[in-house]
Amino acid sequence: MLEPAGAFKVVGFMTKDRPITRREFLRTAGRTGLTVGLAAGLGGVLGSCSDESDVSNTIATIGTTQGGASTTVATTAERGREINIGVVSARSGPLALFGKADEWWTQYAALVCSQGVVCGDNKLHQPVFVVEDSRSDPERAAGAASRLIAEAQVDVIITSGNARLVNAVAERAEALGCPCLSGFHQWRPFVHDRGDRSLAPFRWTYAHAQGLEDIAAVYLAMWEQLPTNRTVGFVFQDDANGRLWADSRTGLPPAAESAGYEGVLPDPVPAGEDDYSKCIGELVRDGCEVCCAVMPASDFIAFWKQALELDFRPKIVTAGDALAFPQALEAMGPRARNLTAECLWHPSWPYADSLTGSSAQQLAEDYMAKTGELWIAPLAQYSKFEWAVDVFKRVADVDSKEAFVAEVRRTKVDTCLGRIDFTLPMGTVGVAGSARPADNVCKAPVSGVQWVAGGALEFQPTIVANNGWPTLPAAGRVVPLDYD
Repeated sequence: MLEPAGAFKVVGFMTKDRPITRREFLRTAGRTGLTVGLAAGLGGVLGSCSDESDVSNTIATIGTTQGGASTTVATTAERGREINIGVVSARSGPLALFGKADEWWTQYAALVCSQGVVCGDNKLHQPVFVVEDSRSDPERAAGAASRLIAEAQVDVIITSGNARLVNAVAERAEALGCPCLSGFHQWRPFVHDRGDRSLAPFRWTYAHAQGLEDIAAVYLAMWEQLPTNRTVGFVFQDDANGRLWADSRTGLPPAAESAGYEGVLPDPVPAGEDDYSKCIGELVRDGCEVCCAVMPASDFIAFWKQALELDFRPKIVTAGDALAFPQALEAMGPRARNLTAECLWHPSWPYADSLTGSSAQQLAEDYMAKTGELWIAPLAQYSKFEWAVDVFKRVADVDSKEAFVAEVRRTKVDTCLGRIDFTLPMGTVGVAGSARPADNVCKAPVSGVQWVAGGALEFQPTIVANNGWPTLPAAGRVVPLDYD
């Protein structure tokens, strides 16, 4: 197999220097709180290898689950070829925290599946990750996807991030005939911004993605928890993402108006704007007690700093896209206290790793122990690997990409990011909570959080809304912004 320039491989137990021994693995697992989960799911694997030996021929099939419990079946399996999994990852650029999460989960997955996976052909196959850096740039992402498919000859591509990056990878996968699994992006641009598919439906690209309708539902649920004058000011950027949120039919303003809010919609602001005074002046003039600004973190930090300087004091501020990572709030300091946002994954969510049985909380603890930083929601990008393994376990011919996508369309697996179920019928498009808005999409859960001060960390995201996803545990109610 050719390895494209700029890519690097993650194989089994391998680190840069040498294999990790079983003793080292168990010591690490115990330190990070994963002993119970890993023992439940990988007892057969760990029991079959000595401290320094290579993998034996007696392997445990790593099983997926439908109810949270892992299943392991000891078997003697003939060895098959390596399974090559391409990962287009934003290791650098403005989305580099997505890449940091990719770095964690690929190492975690390599450890979990260090002895291979018994696929639907009853042969043992070793997963191998071939990773390329998109540098957070769609053009580079497309080039990375092309190299992984044509040169590395990967069996499947995994990617995530914003819709522009994902679509760039997905379009190359469609053109070159390679299965592509994606997540942590919105489903509408994934479906509607890729040309007219009426004559040629998507064949190779599938997503476990969020819906703007679900995000809107949790925003409204948070706003309803405070008494306001029901006037909401919207601040959107003049780009594709801003237009998605501002859409007069499917965006956030019509959803708010349907719920009885009066919307104030200033002209869109350019990306990277450093003067928001005109926009803020309109919000102050119209008495907006609710404010929703959708923009990257760096732009939101500048916007909110100026808003405070201009004495704009809404009761609640919701920042779409900007507050996915705690680093953004830490950069803002005390003025970030009690801001609200959407939440795309949380350690308290009642989901587990289908390969080990480890809880969401245990995965977060492992991430924090390995990185020394607060957990971030994109660590649940690992769920796409769970999805890929579930598909490979059902594919009788791992050399057939057509067989792979046929099994993708029959997926029903519970992951660390909830259930991925393509056996459900397509539901009503645009309704919060509907699981299948498009043929190649299954929706991922969303909750609403308020970032509050507390504990050993500067900011903690507390779940305060779970509309459409009632199994997600709410831990409190929204409190007004604190300007003291």
